[in-house]
Amino acid sequence: MKNGVIIWGLMMSFVFGQMTGRQIMEKVDAWPEPKSMVAKTTMTLISIKRGREKKRVREITRYQRNFDKGKFKSKSLIRFLKPTDVKGTGFLMWEYRESNKNDDQWLFLPALGKVKRIAAREKSENFMGSDFTYEDIGGRKLDDDEYELLGEEEVNGVNCYKVQAIPKRKDTAYNKRIIWVDKNWFVMTKVQFYDKNNRLLKVLDFLKQRLDGNYWSVIKMKMKNVQTEHKTIMEMSEYEYDTGIRDNFFTKRFLQRVK
Repeated sequence: MKNGVIIWGLMMSFVFGQMTGRQIMEKVDAWPEPKSMVAKTTMTLISIKRGREKKRVREITRYQRNFDKGKFKSKSLIRFLKPTDVKGTGFLMWEYRESNKNDDQWLFLPALGKVKRIAAREKSENFMGSDFTYEDIGGRKLDDDEYELLGEEEVNGVNCYKVQAIPKRKDTAYNKRIIWVDKNWFVMTKVQFYDKNNRLLKVLDFLKQRLDGNYWSVIKMKMKNVQTEHKTIMEMSEYEYDTGIRDNFFTKRFLQRVK
C-alpha cells in the first residue's frame, strides 16, 4: 500500500508539474562550485543597549577549496585581520561528503597559542560573538534533512518557493528551518531557524547576490536573532575563484600561522 501511495504521488506531481520540496532543494544544490575561492569579508555585530545600537566591525579573509570526489566535500580557513583584539584568530573546517559524518572544526586563538577542536556539543554555540553558530558555518548537506513544499510566497519582490526542512538527526540546534527559494534562479533568499521548542529563533536574509560566470556570489547577508534582537551583517568583496589553493593550506599547522 505504501508503494502505491508513493507512485500515485509521483504521478500527480508529473501531471500537475508541481515540484516537491526535495526537487527544489536539489536544484539549489546543483549550482556549480569553484575549485577554490578567496573572499574578503566585513562582519558587523549589532546589539541594542538602552535603545541604542552598538556596532563592532571585524575584517576577515575566507579561503575555501571544494572537491569533486573523495571523502572531503570542502576545506575552508577563516582568518581574522582586524581589529587588534581578534587579529590572527583562525578557524579551520573540513567538511565530509558523507551525510552522517560531522564536520571537523578547529579554532586558533593567538592569546592561548594553541588550537582548540570544536566538539560536537559546542557546535550550537555562536561563532566569535556573531549570530552564526559553528553549525551554521558548516552548512548542511542535501541528505541531512527531509523536505516539504509549503507553498509559494513573495520575498522582497521575488517570487519564491517556501520549503520546510526538518533534520533527520537530533544532534542539531534546530527543530526545523523554513527556506525561501527564488523560483527563477533556484537560490535561497531567506531562511528561518526554529529552536528545539519550535519557536522562531533566527532569520537569515540574503540581501544581495550576483552571478559571477557560473558561480553565485553572496555579496551581503544578515542574520538576526529575533529572541535577543542581536544582528550580524556579512558583506563580502574581492571574490577570487579557481586560483589554485594548495591542500596543505588547510592544515592545523598552517592555522597557527599569524601574520
